[in-house]
Amino acid sequence: MAIGLGQMLGMGLLSQMGGGGLLGGVKKPEEEVPTQTASANTGGNFMSGISNQMFNGMSREQVARLGIGFNSMTLEPNASLAASFQSTIDNETKKTNRNATVEALIKMGKPNIANLVSTGAMDVSTAMTLAFKEGKGDVNGTQAWMETFRGKGTAEQDSQIDSYRALIATAEGDSVAIRKYVEMFSNDFGVGVKDLKDTVSAVQVQQEDGMVGGIQMKKGQKYTIVTDEFGAQKVKVIEGAMGETEGMVFDRELEQTLKAQDVTLGTKRADESFLSASSAIQSVQKYTSVMRTLKNPDGTWNEKALTGWGMKYLPDFTAEQSFIGSVANLMGIDVINMATFGALSEKEMQMAMETNLNTNLKPKELYKQIKMMVESRQKMAQGFMERARKYEELGYSEKAFRAYRVKENEGHLASRYMKMSKDVKSEIRATQYQSYTSKAQKEGVQPMAYDAWNNSPNTMTAYDAWSYVNFNDRAKFISQMPEMTGEKYLDIMGKTEFALEWWNDNVGGM
Repeated sequence: MAIGLGQMLGMGLLSQMGGGGLLGGVKKPEEEVPTQTASANTGGNFMSGISNQMFNGMSREQVARLGIGFNSMTLEPNASLAASFQSTIDNETKKTNRNATVEALIKMGKPNIANLVSTGAMDVSTAMTLAFKEGKGDVNGTQAWMETFRGKGTAEQDSQIDSYRALIATAEGDSVAIRKYVEMFSNDFGVGVKDLKDTVSAVQVQQEDGMVGGIQMKKGQKYTIVTDEFGAQKVKVIEGAMGETEGMVFDRELEQTLKAQDVTLGTKRADESFLSASSAIQSVQKYTSVMRTLKNPDGTWNEKALTGWGMKYLPDFTAEQSFIGSVANLMGIDVINMATFGALSEKEMQMAMETNLNTNLKPKELYKQIKMMVESRQKMAQGFMERARKYEELGYSEKAFRAYRVKENEGHLASRYMKMSKDVKSEIRATQYQSYTSKAQKEGVQPMAYDAWNNSPNTMTAYDAWSYVNFNDRAKFISQMPEMTGEKYLDIMGKTEFALEWWNDNVGGM
């Protein structure tokens, strides 16, 4: 297909703009240029001569516009070529506009903003917006900025520029009027500053009591800062609106974190208490099964349930003997599993296995031991269940549970025997003697006189008796003493919060 004039000129333009001229490429040394045919070489030199003469002294934008015109004259215009020319025009226009804006900003006394535009860090529109917001109605700078749009559009638009420049000149010193004309100009030309209204900051919170913008504010007061088109600022208080300061936020988040950790620990402790109670109940079941093996349903001893020190060295002779040994082994394993033992020696293993059920005892003694263990395990299970329930009542808060236990322990310590008054100690001993005489009479035995009984070495002391009694029973005992009042009761019990709560819950009328 024949090459049209536009395409020939286009190639010449591309040669100038690409290889070595307008586009800034590096021209190859002549010795590196490939040898061409005579006809092609002639044509190339001819076009190169035309392009050198025709485009010498023209700007890149002018050359690109001429190239678009030539390309459109061909029978088959090259779309890629046209796009390349248009890109050059756009880039040159932006560059010209940017350079003019930089000059205008410098004239307006905004060298910092001008530098940002020059380096490409800020676009023209944003720069002019900032300049006019901070400006004071600079006439020369504003007119110079408007002049940068001349020649970019129609003759009618150039005429509009003259009109606006004249209006700006008449408004010298009137920043409000200049702002109005700049806004009108911007809207007409679709560039630059389009919105010069007041700007409002995000809602802020006063961190401490003090003055802000000439206004006295309290800690936590919410407010905004309003900036007008010329950069003047004023504080606007949001009446009745209070917020969290940074310190308040920190304290709240810390409290939430500590509370979450507290509940996590409390939940863990409650679970551990429940599991311990369950373990104690399971051990009671094992004990009960051995008790039923040792005794027959009619209350007689089962002769086949063989136990005793020497039996462990002999093989099992009966199923009952084997069953008791198996249960003892299981209970020993339970002890090992619940403890954090390392490697156990043979002796340590033996001791662990005999902790819960001592099969070295004869059947009657073993039965007695089991009854005591069952009672203690049931009390232990009850205590763990009460602890788990208390955790639930306190919202699984370890902190609240510890406070409760501190209060409870203070009550227990204040009500120990050595803290009791002489009257209370005498009442305790008298009550013990009454219990002794009542038991003796039921058994048909003549009771000893008080002095003989009190001095008998086989009599439990008041100190021992009081140590067996829990706080509830101690408080109940003291509250029933003759002529007891709430005031006297608290004096005796040590005036603790725990004692006061017991009185209010069980007696009342403090």
